[in-house]
Amino acid sequence: MLLWLLLAAALAAILIPSILLQQPARVFFLKLAAIGLLAFLPGWLYLQFIRNRGPSLYDEYVLNLFRLQIDEYRNLPAPPVHSSYHQLWRDDRSQLTSESRDTKDNLYRRKFETVYGPLAVSTRALLAKKLGLRDRAETFSPVIFATLLLGVGWVLVLQPELYGNVGLLAGLRLSGRPLLPAEALQYGFVGAYSFILQDLIRRYFREDLKAGAYISAVVRIVFVAVVVSAVHLVWPTARPEQEAVFAFLLGFFPQMGLQMLQAALTKPLRRLLPPIASDYPLSELDGLNLWYEARLLEEGIEDVQNLATANLVDVLLQTRLPVARLVDWIDQACLSLHLPRDGAQRRGMRDGLRLLGIRTATDLRRRATVTRDRAEFAGAFAAALGEPKETGTTLLVSHLKALDGDVNLWHVEQFRCHAWLTADGHRPAKSPANGAPPGASQGGAPNPAAASTTVTESTPATVDLGT
Repeated sequence: MLLWLLLAAALAAILIPSILLQQPARVFFLKLAAIGLLAFLPGWLYLQFIRNRGPSLYDEYVLNLFRLQIDEYRNLPAPPVHSSYHQLWRDDRSQLTSESRDTKDNLYRRKFETVYGPLAVSTRALLAKKLGLRDRAETFSPVIFATLLLGVGWVLVLQPELYGNVGLLAGLRLSGRPLLPAEALQYGFVGAYSFILQDLIRRYFREDLKAGAYISAVVRIVFVAVVVSAVHLVWPTARPEQEAVFAFLLGFFPQMGLQMLQAALTKPLRRLLPPIASDYPLSELDGLNLWYEARLLEEGIEDVQNLATANLVDVLLQTRLPVARLVDWIDQACLSLHLPRDGAQRRGMRDGLRLLGIRTATDLRRRATVTRDRAEFAGAFAAALGEPKETGTTLLVSHLKALDGDVNLWHVEQFRCHAWLTADGHRPAKSPANGAPPGASQGGAPNPAAASTTVTESTPATVDLGT
């Protein structure tokens, strides 16, 4: 009954002023209602998300740490009791001293708390520390600030004006400086808000909504306002409608404004500026679109090299990408980095490798272990790279050895070893006794040299090409 009454009150708050008030007052109150709703909607999404989906996020995050074998089991947070990892974790943790077992602190849990807050930890009842007001509100401050900024932006766009004739500073003469493109800034804000709202809704349904998204929203609004003002200076011949449409597009694609500013600079000065485009853009990866690219950019991952060398724990926690999709992108990135820097030449090589059934680095390693046609495959591999077939053996061995230095590729292969990903439904035997990377310390950093000497069905250490 209370929920029905709240819905009725919300509807009445809009209908009653629309029916009873005169036209000027009606428009004024409707504008106020629109400003309040549009500014409040993003923050309301966050409150609903943390309340309803936070604990399940923590359980999934912990299970993915075990599946990727990020660290020794004893160093990871307690997995859910219903999972198959719980007993393994208890057995491995029993090897620690009593003082280490009794500690309630954990690095991986604290990483989660800094992103989603302590309230989202499903095992909070096992910890002795009680949450204070500061702990509960610390991660919510970006949401409050973003809500205030969105409210200011919608006030400037909708401009409620019932009491516009009240002048508190009527005798004050203003200079009118700086001269900013008011209409272009309004459309730029509307474009940025459209992107922000769609992005937050997508994150809500992908279970990736956190306080950092609202910091990104604030940065986008400020950045778009600055770029629109700068473009207004270098594009004085633009008509108002052209400038408004361009400002709206800048809200969606801020990088376009930077490219326009760089192109407008004189040639000598342009040589001194660093290039904006990357030699290995994220757009080359299969399945990565505008929304995912913007999401990775928030975490400082700007190109393929950044993704291949990223901290897997942070990326897994911060982006909330499906772990299989993230693993596939890193797998693609490891192969792409060993191809030429020229984009057109690299795309041609990737198309040639796909004809051989090679799309990722692990595809190349698995294909190289086939013994019945290894000599023919080496020649075809060289041909796909645009080199003579007689150099195939050398090129193949060189690429396989180079892949041994990619640390994240070890975690990718460990994930692909799980039973539900193998063709025969049986998990290959794991080389580490307790699931930790070869040569790993308590901090969980794998030793590439040790990892390359581990032989499993999916990670060949050495490849005999019969030469």
